[in-house]
Amino acid sequence: MSLRLKARKYGVAALASMRNRTAYMGSLLGDALSYALFVFVFSRVWTAAYAGRDEIAGYGLQQMIWYFIVAEIPAFGFGRFFSTLAEDIKSGQVAYLTARPYGFVGYGYAQGMGKAAVDCAIYVALGLALGLVLAGPVPSGPPLRAAAVLASLAAAGSIQYLLQLALAMTAFWAEENSAFFWIYQKLKLIVGTLLPIEFLPEAARRIAAWTPFPSLSYAPARLFAAWPGDGAALALIGTQLAWASIAVLACQAIYALGRARLTVNGG
Repeated sequence: MSLRLKARKYGVAALASMRNRTAYMGSLLGDALSYALFVFVFSRVWTAAYAGRDEIAGYGLQQMIWYFIVAEIPAFGFGRFFSTLAEDIKSGQVAYLTARPYGFVGYGYAQGMGKAAVDCAIYVALGLALGLVLAGPVPSGPPLRAAAVLASLAAAGSIQYLLQLALAMTAFWAEENSAFFWIYQKLKLIVGTLLPIEFLPEAARRIAAWTPFPSLSYAPARLFAAWPGDGAALALIGTQLAWASIAVLACQAIYALGRARLTVNGG
């Protein structure tokens, strides 16, 4: 099958997922309200933390609130794939999915990103409105910042989906694998979501730099709230793309091993 036909097939899957997501407006509004409440509560927490201080770890209060607003967009928009993916494997639905004429990883990615694109568009619009009210004007940055932040968000979402898929596919071997996702969630929250990695101790920052977690929320939030310079911005996005490539290869390898196990066991 040509690359063009594959892209068209996966594009159709993404569009179908987007339409399905917009069909349930009640769920969309509920998720948006949860995001808004979360941002409001933590904006008050940071306001209290900054009492009597101009900045912490290089971030002023205005930057910190904007950072948190952007960091929560990938957390809310791309953070809920694991349960569905794991259930497809545990229930045996994966046996039907693997028999269809498309790549399991690629097709699932297209569906996941289609749904997440709708969510993130809402969170971006809502986040900008909340930020203007809670923090004030958008932090200064170069004209290319908007494009860089959007590219970083897309890369962050891709990595999140692929990491969750990799964790979900451990269900080929472990009947109960939710503990793996629980650990992943907590590390993701600590390393760059609830607070920038600059807030971590030096030793923790060095360790974090060798993990994909700073690429999940920290990268787009840093680019938006505290532009690090053009070179550093390209390095952040380049690191995200590298982790996305590694995650793709890992998913393909885990899937190949899991499918072989499924076939051997008569699944």
